[in-house]
Amino acid sequence: MNYKIEMLTNMKMVYMRNIGPYGSKENVEMMKRFKKWINQHQLIDELKEFGIYGVPQDDPGKIPSEKCRYDLMLMTNRDFSKGQMVQTGHFEGGKYAVFTVTHTTEKVNLFWSQLSQMIQNNQLNMRQASIMERYREEEGVCEFLLPIF
Repeated sequence: MNYKIEMLTNMKMVYMRNIGPYGSKENVEMMKRFKKWINQHQLIDELKEFGIYGVPQDDPGKIPSEKCRYDLMLMTNRDFSKGQMVQTGHFEGGKYAVFTVTHTTEKVNLFWSQLSQMIQNNQLNMRQASIMERYREEEGVCEFLLPIF
């Protein structure tokens, strides 16, 4: 599977969090609420430039699935610290290997099942950070960003 290298910069961001199993309908509903919130706050330029990041915060192999944290994040320099629907934070950028995958359950599961082999085959030197998903305007496609040195 082909990939490209991308450098992400340190940025302010806003995010929504769900706690529960990854891939749940609650996460799908959170994405709908987040997109609606983005539209209501005129953040379409940020959405087009950066996309929405999905960030699993926990390893479901070590943490019970009902306690797994999943964040949806949008990079923006605007201040929403007093917002009720979102939280604000700071994203630590870095170097990422970006893999583009058709956004179907089958293709996403295939990506995850082949991940260790892809890391080894491409000699990717992973750093300690979450593997992120990125969703842009193109429907039916998602990107997986692997943190590397």
